[in-house]
Amino acid sequence: MREEDLTPTERQIRDAFARGEEVDLRAGDPEVDDPANSADWGPERTVRAAVLALLLLGGGPGAPVPGRVPALRLTGVRVDGGLDLDYSEIPYRLTFKGCYFADPISLYGARTRQLSVKRCQLVRLNAANASIDGNARFNDSRFTGLLRLDAAHITGILQLDGARLFGATDSPALAANRVRVEDHIWLRDGFTAEGGEVVLRGAQVGGDLDMTGARLSNPGGTALAGSRMRVEGDIIGNGMRTEGELRLPGASVAGGVRLWGARLSNPGGTALRAYGLEVGGSLHLSGGFEAEGRTALTAVRVGGELNLRDARLTAPGGTALRMWQTQARETDLRTADAPEGCVDLRHASLGVIRDDPETWPADLRLDGLRYDRFENPLPAPERLRWLAHDRSGYAPQPFEQLALAYRALGHETEARTVLLAKERARHRVLPWYARLWGAVQDATVGYGYRPTRAALWLLGLLAAGSVVFALHHPVRNDPEGPEEFNLVVFTLDHLLPVVDFGQGSAFTPTRDTQWVGYVLTAAGWILATTIATGITRSVNRA
Repeated sequence: MREEDLTPTERQIRDAFARGEEVDLRAGDPEVDDPANSADWGPERTVRAAVLALLLLGGGPGAPVPGRVPALRLTGVRVDGGLDLDYSEIPYRLTFKGCYFADPISLYGARTRQLSVKRCQLVRLNAANASIDGNARFNDSRFTGLLRLDAAHITGILQLDGARLFGATDSPALAANRVRVEDHIWLRDGFTAEGGEVVLRGAQVGGDLDMTGARLSNPGGTALAGSRMRVEGDIIGNGMRTEGELRLPGASVAGGVRLWGARLSNPGGTALRAYGLEVGGSLHLSGGFEAEGRTALTAVRVGGELNLRDARLTAPGGTALRMWQTQARETDLRTADAPEGCVDLRHASLGVIRDDPETWPADLRLDGLRYDRFENPLPAPERLRWLAHDRSGYAPQPFEQLALAYRALGHETEARTVLLAKERARHRVLPWYARLWGAVQDATVGYGYRPTRAALWLLGLLAAGSVVFALHHPVRNDPEGPEEFNLVVFTLDHLLPVVDFGQGSAFTPTRDTQWVGYVLTAAGWILATTIATGITRSVNRA
């Protein structure tokens, strides 16, 4: 491009570029200098994109200045035309502040130094497959179209603090599939994505993914797609707000995940989907965390604590919290109030559980749940109320697991109470004749878990029989026999069918008391059978 073809502003930018100096064309009035009002900027604040491309691609940066490093540093400038730098090698720093780009920027497959775009307004930027040697900053900038960073490699920080991105229902606001960032990704301080999803599928982050205070809005769709991400630091979403689904299936986080005070909204759908998420540290959905829609933590693995302290989970008529096959060393289920919807803990392994009866869900699923103990175990009758919240029908495992937890704490009596409740629940679903026999076992020996009851029944029957036979003396079978009548031993001969003390064969109850003998013999057989059943159950358990 010839010298005479350049405008005065373009010559100024060319000369400053050679010296690495900033060109500041602001008027000094914040309202006038707002890039949203760039239509009022005249030629004195405008540069053609083709001129910038010539400078960056070696088409005449001006005379070299000894001791100075060329750099493109523009403030308050309007850039007209598409800036096409695909597959280019740009060995310069690019810095734009308060600028307006009327047409798209394309850095597809390009390689450049640090890229800083601050408080600018852009239509679209495509840096897919680009390599940025340093930081890529887009702080407080506004994108009315797609920001595309698919498969880009950034050796420093990717920073979009305060940026506002606007997508469409059929197009994301930020597309960063398989992006590789060797330091942090910062989407903080009011970062906003509206009308399209933030896509980080397969992203590799060497530091933290920090979304503190972010606003992601894509109602009815996906707010954040982060499947198969690898984050070497933490995922931080304190105070973030989402409309749409927050997706983290198959993601891996070496540090922790903290969503303190976050509010996720996707009514009628899934607010948080984290199937197969692996967290090396702790997972905090706490400190005022709210989820309107299902919180799906299926098959999640947490190396530390899974914390839901003071969370609010709402999914009316559906599943508020699903933790199928989830694993954690400690689990805090002390939500702010009882979750509205089902809480599914089936086949989870939750280590030490902290919970509060005041916030127990009305609808639980507990079959297959494993844990080491409760921090507050509660007496067995109270903890059995927790099991009763599982309305899916009888399953033996929840009772067995609770009894095991009590035994681990040395509370054998509480464990037997739980196992007795299990037998009662089991017999309630059996045929009537089995229920009848079960009622006998329950009343006599508590299915073997209340053996002292058998002794009390024996003592009671022994006393009653002795009184009857004392009032109605039995008849001696052999008038010449030497036996002396003993009413207690005679009663025992009827009560203990496997023992013969000789009194039962030597004497016979009177006609009026024969029925008492029959009752005692039948009761003895029933007690003997139920005691044998209880002993067998205890031996098998041991």
